Amino acid sequence: MALQGNLEGVDPADLIQLNCQSGAPARLTAQRGDEVAVLYFDNGEVVHAEAGRLRGAEAVYHFIGWETGRFEVDPGGTPPQTTIRLPWLALVMEGKRRVDERRLQENSRDEKEPDEMEQPMKRGERLEAAVKSIVERATALQGVAVVSLDGLIIAAALPPSLEQLRVGAVTASILNLSGRSVTQLERGDLQQTVVQGSKGNIVITYAGKNAVFVGVTGPGANLGMVLLEVREGTKQIIEILG
Repeated sequence: MALQGNLEGVDPADLIQLNCQSGAPARLTAQRGDEVAVLYFDNGEVVHAEAGRLRGAEAVYHFIGWETGRFEVDPGGTPPQTTIRLPWLALVMEGKRRVDERRLQENSRDEKEPDEMEQPMKRGERLEAAVKSIVERATALQGVAVVSLDGLIIAAALPPSLEQLRVGAVTASILNLSGRSVTQLERGDLQQTVVQGSKGNIVITYAGKNAVFVGVTGPGANLGMVLLEVREGTKQIIEILG
């Protein structure tokens, strides 16, 4: 039986995740005005996609940006060809990154006065904007923070229930314990720490030499998605910190 629905209020990325996690062959057809997008799923991955003249991953990225239209998911369906070999997590993350980047550019054009001289953002402002953006586009992370090695919060976008001072102090403690542990067990240099709890996860990874990226999730978060979002977020923070 086909699954049908309206894209208003439904994230196309969630549809992709749902079909990939089922693992069953399926065909998703979406229509927005005169545009039609078709995605084929098999063995838990997106194997082919078409959207107008776009084929493969580019068609998936285009579809992820849709906010209106209707969709239908039919079981089975043989793809005419295999054009995608990327993991579905990578497709979703790149698609959401492009959507977020496009929205930022549109907002910037709307807010800028015709004769206004653009002022460069200070590094602290860029970090605050970055962590907020990372959380807004994330599907697994509930909050992130950039913390110095001695536990000082540099920038943060955290759930209201988490105090920044506590997050900084706990991060410093975890870094200290994890660093000593890998040294004592002769595992080289510490690169990343993952703490899994009954109510969510904590992931801490280095963002350069003097800071770490901290990501927190809720219960039941897909660890693969969490690590992917942490890796992408860390890259963005490293670029700002230089």
